[in-house]
Amino acid sequence: MKKTKLLIILLILPLITSCWDERLLKDTRIVYLAGFDTAENNNYLTTTIIRDIIISESNRGHTSVSDELVMGKGSTMSETGLKINRSVTGDFDLAKARVIMFGKEAAEKDIYRLLDGIYRNPRVNLHSKFALADNTANEIITHLANDEMQKGEFLYEMIASGEENTEIQEITLRSIRTYLFDDGKDFTVPVLSLDEEDSKVKVTGAALFHDRSFTGETLNPDEITMLLLLMGRRSEQAILTKKLDGEDNVQVSFNVRNVSKKKNLEIKEKIHVDIELELVVEVVDYPPDHLEKQEAIDHLNKQLSEILTERADALFKKLQTNQSDLLGLGRDLMAYHPDIWKEIKGENYYEEIVVNPKVKVKVGKINVVN
Repeated sequence: MKKTKLLIILLILPLITSCWDERLLKDTRIVYLAGFDTAENNNYLTTTIIRDIIISESNRGHTSVSDELVMGKGSTMSETGLKINRSVTGDFDLAKARVIMFGKEAAEKDIYRLLDGIYRNPRVNLHSKFALADNTANEIITHLANDEMQKGEFLYEMIASGEENTEIQEITLRSIRTYLFDDGKDFTVPVLSLDEEDSKVKVTGAALFHDRSFTGETLNPDEITMLLLLMGRRSEQAILTKKLDGEDNVQVSFNVRNVSKKKNLEIKEKIHVDIELELVVEVVDYPPDHLEKQEAIDHLNKQLSEILTERADALFKKLQTNQSDLLGLGRDLMAYHPDIWKEIKGENYYEEIVVNPKVKVKVGKINVVN
């Protein structure tokens, strides 16, 4: 009987022990926004906003929130974290970080050198949004720390809104890692700028990356929307506004409702990639109206098709100049033409590729106002 009781106790004991790796919230300093820059003498600078939740014992458990701007400088990213730990109570913890930001100068080098220490932290939030400051991350975060309306949550929601409007490629710490080790595909990240006129942080474009580094070139919102459509990445809506050729001050705004794409790769003197993009669009603003007439719709289809084909061609020339293979053409060569890929692979393989885009626009649902 005693042996039976002892056996039962031994079986139950593992079920009632506490977690061996628990970390209490009161012992950590939660970071929800972090930025990384290069500093003088080959050092790095980490800038963070740390949130404290204070529970009042004298006021029936009333809670209040305070934010603290903290910086740490060191020769490695890990050392910057240690410097921050020494200046605050509790442990510096990126587990709740909503946005990770890099300064422009830091991003022009191999960003994996800075991300390596972050990825080694098992508690890091891999769903954190990734962004690039048009100057330094320190400048942006210092401004946000002094603005009650713009905090880490605001920044996160602003980037998420851009993703929903097909103006930003969806990039997180998790997804960016796949691109860092992919020789045949590159990526973009949203660019954050401090507007001097109204003193607000805004998304002003997308930074082109190649071979783990910022190329120094950015795309404007229209260009990134065009690019995402070519990548088949339309989100909840994709609104473009274009000025019609040969018509004074006539512009049309339209929402892309459906996207279909055909891609054909042919080996000639160079590698030719023909891309046919068909867009079904809904007009949302067109001052001349008259879209109840088929001839007006046909005219608009022709105009928009020519304009967007021209824009797509200019976009691919910019990508080629920056060796930024955002459509993953290198991946296609790896998969279907490995012998050719073996010959051209390297930092400048995009120079051997000629992209011929053609965009066909079809105005679909028409909202006629009687």
